[in-house]
Amino acid sequence: MQLSTRREATALHTYLSERLEEKSAVRVLNETVEVELFHPLDGDAQNALTEALTDYILDRYQEKWMNEILTNVFYFTEEADREQILEIARAIFAGEKPELPNVNQLPSRRKLISEAIFDLVCEQASFSFQSLVTFRLSGYYQCLMRYLEIAIDEYKLQQEYAAFVDKLRRIVKAYRPLRNVVYAIDCQPMRLYDEHFKPIENTNAIRSFYPLLKQWGVDAEPSILLTLIGLSPLKVFVYTDRQDDGMMRTLLNVFEERVEFRPLAEAKKIDL
Repeated sequence: MQLSTRREATALHTYLSERLEEKSAVRVLNETVEVELFHPLDGDAQNALTEALTDYILDRYQEKWMNEILTNVFYFTEEADREQILEIARAIFAGEKPELPNVNQLPSRRKLISEAIFDLVCEQASFSFQSLVTFRLSGYYQCLMRYLEIAIDEYKLQQEYAAFVDKLRRIVKAYRPLRNVVYAIDCQPMRLYDEHFKPIENTNAIRSFYPLLKQWGVDAEPSILLTLIGLSPLKVFVYTDRQDDGMMRTLLNVFEERVEFRPLAEAKKIDL
């Protein structure tokens, strides 16, 4: 395999020597890495070389190529933006984002690389790394593009959510509290009580501030979250068994230290 520089060739030589052990002889000469399989027709040796080269590309080049795609194709010039998108992409690779649209339809990156390399290994051909990338890994490159497109969409949604939460947080801090304490019981619909444990009725009419929200750039339908923002309590005790729910996380993000979660069963102890 012909690489661009002796440094790259040396790095690949070291990697393959450690991975292939007794299955082959690996030599480096200037920019060329030569791999001689001791048993050329041995499928195990061919598979071992294929897997080693696949891992090498994933480990050494994948992040570099994704950075280049983000910069040159999607025009994310700020390193901080690229790193956040890459963090999402890494989570997708690790199977930690199954809820994202079309993730389950993404092809296997490893399979695309290994199939291309295995064909070359079986041919026992001499080839340059650049030709491998240009002519054999185009499918893998397109695959990375698809992963990044999904990661970018998720990044933009996260940015929009962060901006939305920041506006709501500033509204809470700007408004005079209408209640010192509010107890919120997580049920359908959610019930609210004041500091005297009396029900807070007619929540939709609390502080007719929905037109004012538009001045903050918030255009939302009435909800329990906006009702609590209208009340702007100094303390919110939320009785729930689903702290990881999206709405609960938003409550925590908006009210911050004003929110305290308690088990739902505790509400029964105080007859709420």
